[in-house]
Amino acid sequence: KAQSKQKLQPVVEVFPEVQVPEIKLDGSKTLSEDENAQKEILLRQLPKHQVFKNFVDIMQIPRQTFKEYKIREWAKKVALNTGCQVKMDSVGNLLIKRPASPGYENRPTIALQAHMDMVCEKAAGTLINFDVDPIKGRIEDGWLKGVGTTLGADNGVGVAAALAILQEPYLQAGAIEILLTIAEEKDMIGAAGIDPNLMNSDVLINLDSESGHEICAGSAGGFGKVIKGNPSRKERAKNEVMLDISIGNFAGGHTGVNIHEGHANAVVVSARMLDELLSRGVGARLVSFSGGSAHNAIPRHVDCSIYVPEEERERAEEILKEAFNEIHKEYAGFEAQNWRLDTKSCSHDSYHVALTEEETRSLVDLVVQVPDGVDRNNPDGMEGVESSMSLSIVTVNPVNGQYQLELFARSSSPSRLRFLDRRLDSLARSHLAEASDKLRAFPGWSPKAGSEALQSALSSHVKLFQEKPKIFSVHAGLECGILTQKYPNLDTISIGPTILGAHTTEERLEIKSVVPFYNWLKEIVVNFGSEDASKDEAFSEER
Repeated sequence: KAQSKQKLQPVVEVFPEVQVPEIKLDGSKTLSEDENAQKEILLRQLPKHQVFKNFVDIMQIPRQTFKEYKIREWAKKVALNTGCQVKMDSVGNLLIKRPASPGYENRPTIALQAHMDMVCEKAAGTLINFDVDPIKGRIEDGWLKGVGTTLGADNGVGVAAALAILQEPYLQAGAIEILLTIAEEKDMIGAAGIDPNLMNSDVLINLDSESGHEICAGSAGGFGKVIKGNPSRKERAKNEVMLDISIGNFAGGHTGVNIHEGHANAVVVSARMLDELLSRGVGARLVSFSGGSAHNAIPRHVDCSIYVPEEERERAEEILKEAFNEIHKEYAGFEAQNWRLDTKSCSHDSYHVALTEEETRSLVDLVVQVPDGVDRNNPDGMEGVESSMSLSIVTVNPVNGQYQLELFARSSSPSRLRFLDRRLDSLARSHLAEASDKLRAFPGWSPKAGSEALQSALSSHVKLFQEKPKIFSVHAGLECGILTQKYPNLDTISIGPTILGAHTTEERLEIKSVVPFYNWLKEIVVNFGSEDASKDEAFSEER
């Protein structure tokens, strides 16, 4: 205890090209009395633990992608209050450094890594301004959930746990670095742009995994792609009326982690509905189309407008409703959601022009033909998905008629990724459309041979819980892949508590998984590189 009370001098080092915004250190607006009361009620319902306190504080701080400056300032304040040093690179990533405890200087340096941003999704009718308002939380059947919004446990709990390690009053361990990145939810821009001189760790524990009591030791690579077209259009005929179509309340989910669950893609469903309309002889023409919100989220809603002949309007609405209900039945075993369909004639039309019938048919065919979902599972009986494709966003601009499809492919097989890329190129050519080069590409990742990080996590788990954790590879991108490219000698694993429904308004954190996750993390940090850890590893191997 006497050693731990040694006074460390806080140091703030910022690269000269960075301008730190002038904001309050707590990083948020002043909470109203009602918001403060809700925060305190939530804290009283949760276990009394520093991770929960940190996370509830984080819920009060707006942190959309590219708007992480408030959460970064809050994290800096926490770090400085514990006597640590902080440094920020030119991208906006934050590094916190805690020196080794006296007598632990020869231990390897461990980095704890999480991302500061969150996916901001809200349910229909939920009033929230993600730029200023806190995330409201509620507890249901042992889970912490948002109130009509994403919760932000991805990856706010990782940030909370990393900082809680710093807040341990008598922690005796080797040197610790905490790396908090920006814009993970947008192409992992923070990790991709990290200054290679920022971090000096031997081992990195990523805290963005979402399966309690499991070790993620690998992840899929992936890339994005855009298909664009500039179809022919013609003006609205005198006998045509505009019909607005809106579908929503789909389950959605993450395009990697949830792709195997068979959730419906609202864009594909709407294309099937339009295909049914055209196949049954209704002369429909697309005016506009908007579906999907992010490259890594399964589309949950679509809004589109079409022209149909006045005399066929009622029949068109009946066909759309019939197709919608039939498709909904297909997904009864995959989604508990009550889907929504709204159709209405629109007397106000400010465009007066739409795609031709031929171009409408061509675009609907393209959307129906694009691969969406699981491409194939892992070979040799291994669990999980090897390759997948997601049609994430589709738009038709009502002003100029141009359409755009945004897709995202994932695979742990580099050759399969090349095939999926060329498959999309071929599909675009067949529809006289233009396909982009690969976008937002990121590498896959697998553990180092003889990984000490993996062995330490295994032995620590056996010591605490008397059983080995499951080791798996995730069908999603983790920053580990990029960081191991930037730091080739880095020994990397990923752990976390149990989180379900990330990137959706159904996101939820299993409360009982949080403290065991934190205790496991602390055990790894405290014992990594010690003689006792070596004995524990041998014991773990025997078990």
